Amino acid sequence: MDFNELIADFAARHGVEDLTVTDNAAALDIDGITVLLVSNGEVLTVSAEVGEPPVEGAGAFANLLLEANMQSDFFFAKATGADNYIIVRRIALVSLDATSFDHVLEAIVNYAETWRRLLADFRPAAKAAAERAESENPSFGSAGFMQV
Repeated sequence: MDFNELIADFAARHGVEDLTVTDNAAALDIDGITVLLVSNGEVLTVSAEVGEPPVEGAGAFANLLLEANMQSDFFFAKATGADNYIIVRRIALVSLDATSFDHVLEAIVNYAETWRRLLADFRPAAKAAAERAESENPSFGSAGFMQV
């Protein structure tokens, strides 16, 4: 199936109205998660937003994402022109049929939901750790000078 056929078939099977392809791209809202689909004619790129990096612990969270890149068909990236983390999967269009396309969409939505929850849980824990570290650091260093 080519991209237009895949999208038209999905819309017909799931009763999705107003699902159109513009410039070889389409967007779906599935359970409140926007899934962006972009085709170059041979490869379908599927992506979904996870969220903004946490203020505290951004490096630690980024390391979690990098480790997760090795454990899935999906990989994490930062959205072009934004600071948001996204999940991405590239798959050959020729390998997709209606059933496998549905599985790819279900998998990315489930993965996005999982990582959104992890990010939401990570934020307060990282903030609390940063506050603890700040309160444990004395205003004056061991030499009696104010730390800057």
